Amino acid sequence: MLTVLKANLANKIASSLELPVEAIESGLETPKNKEFGQLAFPVFRYSKDKKMPPPKLAEQWAKVISELSVEEIDSVSSVSGFVNFQIKSSVLQNSVSDHLLARPNDFAEGVIGKGQKVIVDLSSPNVAKPMSIGHLRATVIGQAVVNLCRAQGFEVTALNHLGDWGTQFGKLAWAYQNWAAEYDFDKEPFESLFALYVRFHKEAEDNPELEKAGAETFKKLEDGDEEIVKLWKWFVEVSLEKYDEQFALLNVKHDKVLGESFYNDKLAPTVELLKQKGLLVESDGAMVVEMDDEKMPPCLITKSDGASLYATRDIASAMYRHEHLNGDRMLYVVGVEQTLHFRQVFEVLKKMGFSWVEESQHISFGMYRFKNMEKMSSRKGNVIRFADVIEKAISMVKEIIEQKNPELEDKDKVAKQVGVGAIVFNDLVNDRVKNVDFDWDQVLDFEGNSGPFVQYSNVRCLSLLRKAGVSEQDSVGFKAELTSFEERELMRLLLSFDQVLFDAYQHYKPHVLSSYLLDLCRQFSSFYSKQRILDAPEDEKASRLALARAVNMVLEKGLGILNIEAPAQM
Repeated sequence: MLTVLKANLANKIASSLELPVEAIESGLETPKNKEFGQLAFPVFRYSKDKKMPPPKLAEQWAKVISELSVEEIDSVSSVSGFVNFQIKSSVLQNSVSDHLLARPNDFAEGVIGKGQKVIVDLSSPNVAKPMSIGHLRATVIGQAVVNLCRAQGFEVTALNHLGDWGTQFGKLAWAYQNWAAEYDFDKEPFESLFALYVRFHKEAEDNPELEKAGAETFKKLEDGDEEIVKLWKWFVEVSLEKYDEQFALLNVKHDKVLGESFYNDKLAPTVELLKQKGLLVESDGAMVVEMDDEKMPPCLITKSDGASLYATRDIASAMYRHEHLNGDRMLYVVGVEQTLHFRQVFEVLKKMGFSWVEESQHISFGMYRFKNMEKMSSRKGNVIRFADVIEKAISMVKEIIEQKNPELEDKDKVAKQVGVGAIVFNDLVNDRVKNVDFDWDQVLDFEGNSGPFVQYSNVRCLSLLRKAGVSEQDSVGFKAELTSFEERELMRLLLSFDQVLFDAYQHYKPHVLSSYLLDLCRQFSSFYSKQRILDAPEDEKASRLALARAVNMVLEKGLGILNIEAPAQM
């Protein structure tokens, strides 16, 4: 796409500028003022060697290039140390045709990941507890990362590291054995489990003996007590069923669910391996790996009573993911508060001699900050639930549809697509490392920086094509050259899509793609408002419809990678 144009241009002008082809290709960028062209080359880094001020050097190089008569270039200019290139409209159109319209099923697909496998750890709720808004972030960011990796050709396993082990299950089992009759497990098994969990902790505040009872019951679970194990398995089953319902709202499905309990039999061998490598040091009865050289606190491996910790499990799980799931790279989509934990875990794995950990990464994210909290239900306590936010969005979109387009077909389906899309996009339009301000007015703004705006722009493309009698199966193409600024800029953006996908993947930052989709929608809106389309002369009409189809293709593909559906009508 645009990368191909850059390569062709670099090859044709490099020798005349006495620069390496790679230097020009990597240096070409988008002009800050789009009126100047589709590509720009900054000359500042060469000014000293050439003993010439940047503006003068840019002017000289622009003149040299102009005299080359490069077939892709319409004109060359110099502005403030930049050489700017206007690419011929015909070249832009041919690129859109060849790389987009002619390849509806596989355009913009990357190949750098071919033959490599990535394991992405995302969501990871705790059994018997409702998924919070934090799990929503871990899920939507994680799924977008999964899709970005797949778009680059990687084989990806989306993994749910379920919190299904620990003392809390002894507490829950004790509570069930003693209080279950007071709850309606037939009607609401998951909510009843959570109610038991909350009740146990509340009553333990006044009766500390309950903590001892919970610990003793967990010991029975660890020792394989048949009744307690059966209860524990049921707790997990009930929770997974509930979580799958909620993941389905987001169209998310994990490839594997491996809970913390899966690694129980791998913990002792992990500790033994650490011991063999001479990494364990005793500290107040606990065993740790010291990290003074890394300027971090010691990594706790076992407590004074020999019990394992989160770090032990994550070290064991990383080894398993590499050795048995064949992961070349492990990614962990977990909140920023776990940054030190993952730095320690990765450092321990390095000390163990595992070079593959260099490819592992903690993909951290910030927190939600809510505005207008009164609009959220508080009937279920202080936890803002994953599902409540989604269901509230769908309900609000239904109200908007009833007000603005009550005759819309499949209203419930569209409300779900738009409501869910609004929540997901509101998250992914922000740099994941920053906190997200959640404001319903912004989330559901059909004309702002929102998911509904992107979805509506796509619907507008489809509407144009339908009104012109162009079906999804019909081929479209350019018949007249489109030369307006709006059209050329729209084509430049379309041709940038593959690079945007790569940049978003490279930094595991979906907001790069989200921001691009907003730019594309704004430019399409400008094109739509300033150019005649359906009533244009026949050849111009065909070319502008081809542009609309290309925008539709990129929007649907981009939304899909963000894991957002694209409604046909709104």
